[in-house]
Amino acid sequence: MKIAITSPNAKTIAGHAGKCPGYLIYNINQDKTVTKSHIKLTKEQVFKNFSGALSQNPQHPLHDIDVFITQGLGDGLANRLSRDNIQVYKTEESDPEAIIQSITSY
Repeated sequence: MKIAITSPNAKTIAGHAGKCPGYLIYNINQDKTVTKSHIKLTKEQVFKNFSGALSQNPQHPLHDIDVFITQGLGDGLANRLSRDNIQVYKTEESDPEAIIQSITSY
């Protein structure tokens, strides 16, 4: 499972997903983090400026995510992600590790 978390600073979960340029990417296998990285999107790749479906754009750094976690996003972006079968979670949690632990402990 590949999880993207809005995080411009690579330390905390941020809101404003449509404008967020930074993401923590977790690859989870058998409920354990296999890899963790931080990516920065280009101005064109930020959702506010990106109009296509992730599933139709394999060059986009987030094209193969399964889960999207943020503190805030609008209905339009939530619907776009859902149409690509991406699970969307809005949280008040600010610690990415806490969220990952709660997801992998199910």
